[in-house]
Amino acid sequence: MEAKTVDAGLLQSRYRLTRQRSAVLRALGEGTHLSAEMILERVRAEMPGVSLGTIYRTLDILRGIGLVQIFSYGGSAARYEAVLDKHHHLLCSECRSLTNVTAEGVERIARDMAAREGFSDIDFSLTVVGRCRDCAKHSHLQSV
Repeated sequence: MEAKTVDAGLLQSRYRLTRQRSAVLRALGEGTHLSAEMILERVRAEMPGVSLGTIYRTLDILRGIGLVQIFSYGGSAARYEAVLDKHHHLLCSECRSLTNVTAEGVERIARDMAAREGFSDIDFSLTVVGRCRDCAKHSHLQSV
């Protein structure tokens, strides 16, 4: 995530870039989908005393100002990522890997559905669940 985007997001809010917030954003900087526990592990590498509660509070603040997104599906542990351009997810039902994808036409479909039902100020996301290439290949090899 670019520093300019972070600074703009924080300037428009009442928050400043603390050491904890900066460390959480760095942990998410690789564009990966991390659980709060995984973020805690990465942040503790530079700030050993930080607690899981601090991580959750920081994630809530960063989500509130639009710098972090949350992904959860089917009761599995929530995963967080730095905000990227609008995207959707492919979720592997076996290894639980998440892949960011764009999907042409989803926005139009979401807006049409919302308009038909009188919704405004909508947000939307698409999650496609299936087996990733590696899991499907591994499954195929086991059945041979």
